[in-house]
Amino acid sequence: MPSASARLLRPGVMACLAVALAACGTTAPVGHSSGFRSTPAGVSSAQAAPAVPSRTSVAPAASQASPRFIVKPSPLRLPVPTSRSVALPSGSSILLAGGLTSAGTTGAVIRIPVTGAHPTTVGRLSHPVHDAAGAALNGSLLVFGGGATTQDAWVQRVPLNGRASSVPGHLPAARADLGAVTVGSEVIVVSGGAGGRPDPRVLATSDGVHFRLVARLLVAVRYAAVAAVGGDSVVVIGGTSAAGDVATIQAVDVRTGATKVVGRLPRAISHATALAIGGSIVVAGGRHAGRALDTVIAVDPATFAVRTVGRLPRALSDAAGVVVDGVGYLVGGEAARALSTIETIAAV
Repeated sequence: MPSASARLLRPGVMACLAVALAACGTTAPVGHSSGFRSTPAGVSSAQAAPAVPSRTSVAPAASQASPRFIVKPSPLRLPVPTSRSVALPSGSSILLAGGLTSAGTTGAVIRIPVTGAHPTTVGRLSHPVHDAAGAALNGSLLVFGGGATTQDAWVQRVPLNGRASSVPGHLPAARADLGAVTVGSEVIVVSGGAGGRPDPRVLATSDGVHFRLVARLLVAVRYAAVAAVGGDSVVVIGGTSAAGDVATIQAVDVRTGATKVVGRLPRAISHATALAIGGSIVVAGGRHAGRALDTVIAVDPATFAVRTVGRLPRALSDAAGVVVDGVGYLVGGEAARALSTIETIAAV
């Protein structure tokens, strides 16, 4: 069993991010809130979890000034307003899979060139899902869990050309509202749950078929923003526990299974989107007390200090997030209803 004082993160590590998509189920209208005040994250320790057999990157630079960010609307648009999708870069395009539209859950796989060319439907998921998680592995986009009318355990593979999809395997149990990040040669699946219950298990897979238990979260949550930091740690930001939204920032050492609470957000948040931009973990939108946020915050991946860095053009949650050519894109999402808009976030 690893010690509670086990070092989870090292200064100057590389950071990788993935999106943790929002809650499975309804698309009830949500209100608007301005969001956060700038404040440093507090740091606390917690008992380590038992050790269990185990998209983009940024390089934190503590010696440099904190980056500034430009947040603005993009001229790009989705063919249909969509929220709760998964996204991955494919060359100079965004590959968007699944999600929720006014017609229900979609299985469409859409290529969106960031150059401004028209989006095209290039494939379909074998099982339409929303509130899934996506991560790159072995040249494909793997789509984990999610659901349509109930939570599912499907693991679906979408080649980066988007032209075909198949089901390579299943999660050990149905799970939606989850996050997935690539760490080395594996995908780490974390957060989410089924039946309204958060699942604390952190899983790893190298093929989308076989899974092993890595650790257990100290605070089991769904709807969290999830980031991979360095080659051995995963950070879980906010989310919703059995008791409601939380402000915790948790870190999991995927080598040892040690889990710690390493910081706190200024207030509880869920349904947000995480992006790796400018050496920071950028967390955009989301919800607080059921209200959509327009806030963009940055979390330092070395110190976990938190600061407000901008405002979105509109309050939104449940957007798919992806970084293409160094620019972050928030694709779709929802406010009072699903959105067709795409927002951009860039470091300057």
